[in-house]
Amino acid sequence: MLRVRSCRLVQAHAAAFIVCLPTATASQMTRPDSPPDSPTARPDPQRTVSLADVAQLAGVSPGTVSRALSKPEMISAATRQRVLVAAERLGYVANGAARALAMRKTNTVGALVPRFGGSSFPTLVQALETTLALRGYTLLLSAPDHARYQAEAPAILRALLERGIDALALLGADQPPAVFSLLAAHRLPFVLLWAEQSAHGPCVGFDEQAAAALVVDHLADLGHRRIGFIGGRTADNDRARRRFSGLLQAVARRGLTLVQEATLETEYGFREGFEAMQAVLWASQALPPTAMVCGNDYLAAGALSALDQAGVAVPARMSIASFNDNDFAAFLHPPLTTVRVPIRRIGELAGQHLLAQLQGEMAPQPEPLPLRLVVRGSTGPAGDAATARARRAGG
Repeated sequence: MLRVRSCRLVQAHAAAFIVCLPTATASQMTRPDSPPDSPTARPDPQRTVSLADVAQLAGVSPGTVSRALSKPEMISAATRQRVLVAAERLGYVANGAARALAMRKTNTVGALVPRFGGSSFPTLVQALETTLALRGYTLLLSAPDHARYQAEAPAILRALLERGIDALALLGADQPPAVFSLLAAHRLPFVLLWAEQSAHGPCVGFDEQAAAALVVDHLADLGHRRIGFIGGRTADNDRARRRFSGLLQAVARRGLTLVQEATLETEYGFREGFEAMQAVLWASQALPPTAMVCGNDYLAAGALSALDQAGVAVPARMSIASFNDNDFAAFLHPPLTTVRVPIRRIGELAGQHLLAQLQGEMAPQPEPLPLRLVVRGSTGPAGDAATARARRAGG
C-alpha cells in the first residue's frame, strides 16, 4: 500500500504547479522479502535504467512491471511490492513522454483551486489526490490567488492542457465562460468541487443554504434576536453568495434582525476575521448583536481572538458560530460551534466521478452531501440584559 507522497514544484510559462507523486514507504524499502542485492541493483551510471532491468531484479516479466506501475489494481500486492522495491533500488523512472504518446494519455489529472491557503481546500485536495493515486493517476495542482485566476483563468487552464492532463477538477461553479468553452473544445472530463449544481457539468458539494439555516436556527433557539455576519466576498464567490443567501432566508423565517453595522464582507483568513470583529465592536457599540455568524472557521478564530482582546466574554456576552469544522475548531478558546462540512468526502467523490468519466462510464450527478451542526462552547443563551435591549430595539 502506498503511504507517502512526494511533491515537487513545476514551473510553466503561464503557471506554477505542484505535482504529487506516489512513492513507497521507508518500511517497504527494507522488507526482509525484498529482492536481494546484486550487481544488477547497481546499474552503470552512464546507462539509463530500463523496464527490463527492473523486471530482472524483481523476477517478473517487463509486462508485469508496466502494469504494476501504471495499473496497480491489476497486480497482486506482493508482486507490486517486489516491483516497487526493485524500481526504487535501481532508481527507475518511467519514460512518461513515450508512454503518454503510446497510450494517448498521461495518467495526470489537473486541479484548479484558487484561495488554496488559509482555507479548508488542502484537506479537499489531499482526499482527491489519494483517491486518484489509488488508480495510478498523478494530481497536477494549480493554486493561483483569486485575483490572478479571475484575470488569467484561460491562460492558467491552457497551461494545464498543454501538459496533457486527462481530466480536471475545478473549485466552485462560478467559473469564467472561457474556461467552460476550453473544456468543451478539448472534450475534457471535469468535475466542479464544493458546488451544489451547475448547468455546465457535474458537481460535488452540499446545500450551502441548508448549512446557514442550521446555524441561524441554533442561535434563534438560544434566544438570540440580533445577529451579525462576517463572510467572504459575494461578488466573485458563488459559495459565499449561497451561504449569505441562506443566512438571509433563515433570519427572515425566524423573525430575527441582521444588524447592518455588524455585517461585513472580507477575505477568508485569521487576520481578516480579527480585523472584521474589531470593526463590528466599534460600529455597534450602542446596541451590539448578541451573536455573530462567521463564513468559515478561520474567520471565526480571528473573531474569537478580537473578542478576547476586547474583554468580551464568549458566549456570555456574544456567541460565535461558523462553518466547516476544521481540525482546529475543537481546540479554540472556547471550542467553536460550527457546521461540519464533509470536506474529505467532497474530494473522494470528485476523484471517483473523474475516474468513472475516464473509464467512459455515465457517472450520475452526486447527491448533496449531509451536514451536521457541532455544538461546542462558543454559543450559549443570549444574555438577559442583551436580550432585553434587543427586544426594546425591535419594538
